[in-house]
This record gives sequence, structure tokens and C-alpha cells, in this order.
Amino acid sequence: MANTRSARRQYWVQTTKPALEGKLGSTFSLSNGYLGLRGSHEEMPPWGRPEFYIAGTYAGGPPSLLGLHDPDHILTHPDRMTPEVLNSLGDSEISTLPNFPNPAAVRLIVGGVPFSHDTSKVLSNERCLETEQALLRRRLVFRDDLGRRTCVDSRRFVSFANRRLICLQYKVTPLGHDAPVDVRGWINKDVSNPNGVVLWSELQSRSDATLNAIECITNDTRIRVSIVQQGLLSRQGESTVLELFIIAGEIAQDDAIERARAASHKGFQQCFREHLEAFGRELAAARVEFDGDAATVQGFNFSQMHLQMAFCYGDNRVGVPIKGLTGHGYRFVNFWDMDFHMVPYFLMTKPRHAHLLLEYRYNQLDAYRENARRWGAAGAQVPWETQTSGREETAPWLCLQDREIHISADAAYMFKLYDELTPNHEAMLKMGAEFIFETARFYASRIRWIDSRRRFELPGVGCPDQYHTFADNNVFISLMARWNLEYAAGLAADAQYENARRKINLAPDEPARWREIISNFHIIQPNDNGIIEEFDGFFDLSPDLDGICETFCRHSQAVKQPDVLAAFAYFEHLYTEDIRRRNWRFYADRTLHGSSLSLPGMAYAAARCGLNDDALDYLHKSTRMDLDDVNLDTERGVHVSAGAVQWYTVVFGFGGLTPASRWLQFRPNLPRQWERLSFTVHWQFQRLHVKLTRHEIEFEADAANDRAVMVKLHDGEPFGISPGGKCTTGIS
Repeated sequence: MANTRSARRQYWVQTTKPALEGKLGSTFSLSNGYLGLRGSHEEMPPWGRPEFYIAGTYAGGPPSLLGLHDPDHILTHPDRMTPEVLNSLGDSEISTLPNFPNPAAVRLIVGGVPFSHDTSKVLSNERCLETEQALLRRRLVFRDDLGRRTCVDSRRFVSFANRRLICLQYKVTPLGHDAPVDVRGWINKDVSNPNGVVLWSELQSRSDATLNAIECITNDTRIRVSIVQQGLLSRQGESTVLELFIIAGEIAQDDAIERARAASHKGFQQCFREHLEAFGRELAAARVEFDGDAATVQGFNFSQMHLQMAFCYGDNRVGVPIKGLTGHGYRFVNFWDMDFHMVPYFLMTKPRHAHLLLEYRYNQLDAYRENARRWGAAGAQVPWETQTSGREETAPWLCLQDREIHISADAAYMFKLYDELTPNHEAMLKMGAEFIFETARFYASRIRWIDSRRRFELPGVGCPDQYHTFADNNVFISLMARWNLEYAAGLAADAQYENARRKINLAPDEPARWREIISNFHIIQPNDNGIIEEFDGFFDLSPDLDGICETFCRHSQAVKQPDVLAAFAYFEHLYTEDIRRRNWRFYADRTLHGSSLSLPGMAYAAARCGLNDDALDYLHKSTRMDLDDVNLDTERGVHVSAGAVQWYTVVFGFGGLTPASRWLQFRPNLPRQWERLSFTVHWQFQRLHVKLTRHEIEFEADAANDRAVMVKLHDGEPFGISPGGKCTTGIS
């Protein structure tokens, strides 16, 4: 790469090793939240693993889509991994997005000889991801059997300006020879989901000299999808240039053809300019810059790009899948990563769009009510994994469905955050109160009175750390459940939510019952050493972590990710900084980082209690998770939600920001290794730019704001920054 600055904004790899295509397919993925195109080679080698996904087009398939867990795996339910259960599963039991025909395919013939990665001599094969442009560049140089060298330069992007558009420019340049070049686009139908499962059928196709089109229909869900590829061939000096304009989505084929032709009339460069302008607006709204280690900055920028690409703008059906549209891992489900980890990020960077995620959850509320009844509970139980239907999508042989119950409060909490951090209180009136009442009903029905101890408890839960899936009184879940009950009781006493109470027939004695539970509810407290036990009996488990893995961990204090530290994200005010530091050190020694949320979670928790050196170490490791394939699972997709927690580490941790309904409070906490940090955040739909150095902090309110941004530095008096105004103050 040219220099350190460009290295921070690029990800560059030179290789043609087939064994790396799974990982590189993920890291070079491009998406706009609606269309997702993996980073495979345009020539479609048989080992290239091409994948193309369209948001919301879920289809059902056989259990082989997922693969069975080991019977001894910690997440396998002993009573559900039986021949009777497995034999009862149908051919449409497991739902995921189909891997559709890949439209970014090119055939290249030089001097009558077709190019092939396997038969031609590849001299160089470079791929470069421009993270500030959401653009993939590639340079391929090869030599054929006659010794002729040819160079291919390609660029492609998934448009942020047109959500159904993908553009590819493929430029072929002979190097010292004049053999004729023939290059054309095609649609690769030889694709499948894992284990060779195909989840679509072809309805019709068309093809002529410049056009390729196919209409597909998904298995069992019968969703019709059109994919159209319009080509434009030209000469630029000695080079032959093919531009492909691809339109895809749930639209009629004739409509898709017209849109593809309209894009081709604009040309690649104009379409790219429009994409760059639209993507640039999203990056500017979430801007973060710091002078840290170049590898950390590169990884951080990579994660932020993927966060932007995972959000499906304008569509409240789909949420934000855990891996976006970058790979088949977790089958494009939504679970607590979206509600607990990503929603606060989107509220601070794109608050007007974040409303879609509230709508996503609220529109599925009836399905959540049915899910609660399925497990013998009242109210609404949010499924652990769900897609567009709202039903539980977790593999039926696992033990998560009825035990990972914190997700109901995680989803409810985002309505609270939205109500506090934006001026749109209609969301609470029309959606939030009802949702919070129903999840409170769920917890009230799930909590049990233990007469021998004269208190309410929450038994039989699955810890978020997922190495202990049968536990009592997990502190994180109990804190979330108590918050849900308490907040719901407060809303029930507010006359403005009368319509929500009537709609769900909230009985007058229900809020009183919630308050009774709250007043006698068991929450594990710090022991004499200040350490909070993750759940009842955790301290009695073995501290020996040797040989621990996901089939051998129940007996041990090993955790996949630290629940106690995650609890500090929302309940930091309940614990002193000393308590939080003690727990960070205690659980750091016991966390095996089997989750992608563990490393950034540890970084965030460390930064919030002043352990900045540790925070920087964990931040660096987290930002390299996908680029360096730390857990050897990047081939299944990028760990999108980790990027949100990395952002919290930098902005909330080192920037010292604590957002609240009345103001943005700052306690600057710049690491000793950094000289500067700047970022942009949103509060009450107003934009604020912050610049932090070792000696001062500068606040600048965006000129387009329509009201002052209220700021509070440390425990001083709050003050307003008027639209276009700027304030610089010293810090100690």
C-alpha cells in the first residue's frame, strides 16, 4: 500500500489460494443492507464460493443447512437431541436466505483461449477494499500458454444511492501483445447454500448480446425475485472495458430490465459518484477519527463500514442480521446483538433511521405473544433467533429457546433509549408502552416466589455467556428483568399511556404485582471482595480452565463472554468504579472469548472504569478479529455487531460520553498513547462534532440543527451549543 494513511482506509490482500476464499469472501463483501455480494472473483472459479443475498427473501430448507451439534455441546438440549425429534423435522424446518444466482460473473477469452484461474498462470491477484468508499478493487495479471500477459482491473460497488443496484467495471489490458479480447457478463446459476442445498427455482430467463435476466422463486415461501444484468462494452485505448449494471430484488423482471438500462445510460462513473455521495453522508454521520496504531485504525474503519452496510434503509421487515449479508453464519437471524449492542449505536449515528428497528420488533409482537404461550408464559417472549416471521428460528435441538430470556428486555430497552435520546415520543405512545407492558407480563410469569428464602427469583435461565445454559438468578438477566418490570410499572401509572393499557387489557392489579416482585426480587450483590457472582453457585465451580471447550465447560468458571461486565453497560450507575475494576480483572482471567462480543465488550468495560491500557489492548484485538480471522470462523460472515461495541469503547469509553435525555455528559478519558480523538454524534435529532486532545475539548453544533445541543462536562453545569456554534474548553 502507498502509505500509512491509505492503509488505515484500505484492506489489501494478494493471493489466489482456494483455501482462503471462505474468509476473503466475507472480508471483501459489499452490501447496502438490501443486496449482499460476497467478495468472490468475477471469473467464478469452481472453488470461489460465490454468494449473493437479498434481504427479506427467507426460505425453508432441511436441517442439513445448519448441521447438527455435537450431543455433548453446551448448547444441545439433552431431551431434544433424540431420534424422535430429529426424524420429525421436515424439509423446510430451517430458514435462511437463499444464495441466489450470482450476477457479478464475467467470462474472459484472450486470443481464443478462455481464462481460468486453474489453467492459466496467475502472476498477481490483488484485492483492495476501500472502506471509505464501500468499493472493491481488484487487479489480476495472468499469462497464457503462449506466454501472453494480460491485466484485468475491476471495480465494483453495491449502491447506497439505489438499493437495488450493483455496478461492476471490468477492464482488460493486453501487456505487450495484440491478441483479440472477448469479455462478456453472465449470471452464475451454479450456486447453493451450505451442503449443496438450493433454495430457489428458476421461473424464466432471458439473454441477448448485452442483457442477461433470470426470475427465481424461493422454496416454500414462494417469493419471486428478478435478477438482471445489463452490459455495456467499450474501448479505452488498448483496453477493453465491460460495465455491468445489475438490478435485483422483489420486482417484476420487466421493471428490473428498465432500471438496469436506465443505470447503464448513466454509466459506471455517474452511478459511482451517486453511491459515493450517499455512502459519504452515512460515514459523516458516524465519523470517528483517532491517532492510534495503524492496524487498529484499519480494523476499526473496516468494522464501521460493515455496520453501515448491514443496515437495511427504508425496510422494517428485516432488522439487522448478526452478520449482515456477508455470510451464511447464523442464517441471517436477528437476536440480542441487534437490540442490546447495535441499536444504541444507530441511535447515536442515524437516529431517524433507527425507528425502523423499533417497528421491526413491534410488528412481530403477536408472534412474540404466541412464543410466550408456547413455553407456558404470559405476555410476549421475544424469540432468541428470528427473521421476518417473528417465530423462533433457533435449531430445535438446542436449549436456548426457553432459557435465553434476556432478549425480551433487551428489545424493550431500545424503546426506552429511543424515547430518551430522540424528540419522537410518538414511538413510545404507539409502540413502546404496549411492547414494554407485554414483556413485563412475560417476566412476571417467569419469576418464581421461593418461600424458603422469602423472595422472588428467576430460575432456569441460560446465561448470555452461553457456557452455562442451566442456571438460576443470572445477574445480567435479573437486572434486565427488574428494569423491565419497574419501567413498565412507571408507564402504567402515566395517563398518556391509557390507550396502550386498554389495548392489551392491562388489569389494574398487574402493575401492583410488578412492584411487589421488584421489592422482593433477588439480585446478586458484590461479595466482601467486591466481586459479583454471575449466577447462583458460580463461585463453587472449578477455577481450573485447562482443556475447556464448548463440550467441556459446565463444571468450570470459564465464560464465553462476561455477563457481569455486560450488565455494567446499562447499570453502571449501580456500582462504584472500584467495584467495576475488580470485576473486570476477575472475569478477564476467566473469559475465553468464544464470542465475537467478548473482546470489544472487555475493551468497553475497561475504558469505562479507567483501565485504558487494557481497553486499548482488547480494542486492537477486536478490530483485527475478521481481518486476521482470530477465531477461524470469518468464512461464515463478518462479526458486524462487534463494530458497534468497538465504537462504544472509543466514543463512550475514551471520549467519556454518557448520553441522557437532558444532555450529553462528557468525562474525557483519552488514552496516554493517543493525542487526539474526534467524533460525531446525534442527540434529539441534532448533530454534534467533538474534538478531544490531551488538554482541551471542542464542541461544534452542526449548522443544520434546529435547536441547541445541551452539553455537560464532568459534573459542571450543562450549557447549550447553538446551531453552528462552537465551544472550546480546557480539561484537566
